[in-house]
Amino acid sequence: MTTFLEEVRRCQVWAKGQPIEGFDPNDWRRDDFGWTIRYADYGDRNSAYGGEIDHVRPTALGGYDHISNLRPLHCKCNAGLGGILGGLLGS
Repeated sequence: MTTFLEEVRRCQVWAKGQPIEGFDPNDWRRDDFGWTIRYADYGDRNSAYGGEIDHVRPTALGGYDHISNLRPLHCKCNAGLGGILGGLLGS
């Protein structure tokens, strides 16, 4: 169950996504890489439109959990970036 503060944070991050012309921005956005995400599919890695909260600068590289360092990102894109970071840190 989502707490009130988690929902506020999620809404703040969602607002940072790019609106899609002709679509309700409360429901649909694009992430920084152009992937389409849907608010109702947040956290659903099985959805074609699932999104997550991502750190622009990863915490492993000194990034913070502040709203200025967070963005909405498609689940598949986020998973791919995590794999790249893991490879870099494991080197």
